[in-house]
This record gives sequence, structure tokens and C-alpha cells, in this order.
Amino acid sequence: MLARRYEAATLEQALARVREDLGPEAVVLYTRERRPPRWWRWFQPGHAEVIAMPPAAAEAREAPVSWEAAQPIRLSRGRCRRVAFVGPTGAGKTTAVAKLACEFRLRGWEVRVVSADTWRAAAHRQLLDSVKAAGIPVHPPSGLSAGLGAELVLVDMPGLHPSMSERWEAVREVLAQLRPHEVHLVLSAAYAPAVLRRVQDDLRELRPTRCVLTHLDEVEPAQVRAALSSLALPVSYVTYSPRVPGEVASARSRLGARWLEVSACSCG
Repeated sequence: MLARRYEAATLEQALARVREDLGPEAVVLYTRERRPPRWWRWFQPGHAEVIAMPPAAAEAREAPVSWEAAQPIRLSRGRCRRVAFVGPTGAGKTTAVAKLACEFRLRGWEVRVVSADTWRAAAHRQLLDSVKAAGIPVHPPSGLSAGLGAELVLVDMPGLHPSMSERWEAVREVLAQLRPHEVHLVLSAAYAPAVLRRVQDDLRELRPTRCVLTHLDEVEPAQVRAALSSLALPVSYVTYSPRVPGEVASARSRLGARWLEVSACSCG
């Protein structure tokens, strides 16, 4: 695995575990520390988390790969932005939607989620369980016609394949009803380059303008570079664990760029 997660009571202890396991040259990608109030520490100790990778893996980042970072979702108070997420089955659409919904809700935006994947029985329940702590409602596709009164509406579409004619028709109907401002194509960094190119070609009809690259914590740097070189779309977001909320980053952020494991980029 490319990256490893370390948890401890303090950030210093977590970093010490990183150095012990990976050596002093380990590359730290992400740190987070939560310290309860002093009077509460008797009952609940602090918690720190570090994501790091071995130095050998970091060296692979030195080979430059040209890629384009798309603008992240931009919102305006009092105005609704509708964003659809499409892609093949298993790419990580539902998790990406849940992560982004929680991210924007925690920033104070009014968010609604639409679960349009009626073929996978667990999809609706997965969304409900992932975003309920943030107080985000999950609606069926029929809720679009009534208007959701939100500043951000994220729509989780069913997984697609050229042979799934019924799903294609349903997706076309939802998109026609939604009239999204943005369509993001969700792709796994674990896909082979040939698969990435074929998926982008197969789903071109849906007019995605950018892509979300998922599962970055499950692949090696060479796979990330191969994936980036196979993309015809700019990258909007990356995800690097199945955990919700958190662990999603804009490709234009420093953290997102580090996860993409390249030393040169072309940001549009």
C-alpha cells in the first residue's frame, strides 16, 4: 500500500511511530490532532492521526507528470448549485458524494444529497448512514421536482456500463430533470490505463467536465502517474480512504497535489 495511517494520543507519539516504522526520511502526507479541554483530559485523552509513506515511494514522485487541476465546487449564498457524480460501478461515487456533502456542510453551507442509485440496494442506506451525523437530508430522485431549497445539491448516480441500457435511460432522465451545473466523472486510481480511457470514452455522452480520482491510498506512485497520464479531464477532487467525513481534498490544494504524487503539474 502506498500510504499508511498511524494513530496515537498525541501528534508527537504518532510521528514517533512513523519514524520507527518507516525511518526518519518518511514522507508525511497528512496530520490531524484533536485535544480536548484541559479539564476533560482525565476522561477523554487526545487523539492524533498521521498518514505517511515510505521514502522509497516518495522517490517515485520525482518523475514529472503533466496533469490539470480543475476548479473545485464554488458556491454563493442564497443560490443553488447542482452537481452530479457519474461513473462505473465500484469507482467510489457514493463515498465521494458523502465526503463532499459533509465537507461543505461543516463549512456552513446548506447541503442536500440525492440518491439516484436505485439498483444497488445499499447505496441509499450508505449515504444515509454517512451523512446523518452532519444533519444532511438524503432525497430520492423524485424530490428534485419539488425543489430542495439548498445551496448545494449533490446527486449520486448509479454505476454505468455500456451494456446497462435501463440504467442509462434512468441517468439521462435524472440529468435532464436536474440540469446540473457540473458533472464529475468518478474514477478509481486503481483502474488500468486502458480501462480509464475506455470509461471516459463510454461516458462522454454524459458530458462530464472534470473527474474525481479515488482510492489513492490503495495504489503505488507508478499507478497514480499512469492514471494521471490516461485522463482526458482535469481533476477536481481526490479521496484517500473510505472514511466519512474527511480525507477528501481539492486537486488545487497542497494536500491534493501531494496525494497525486507528481512533481510538476499544469493547473488550468
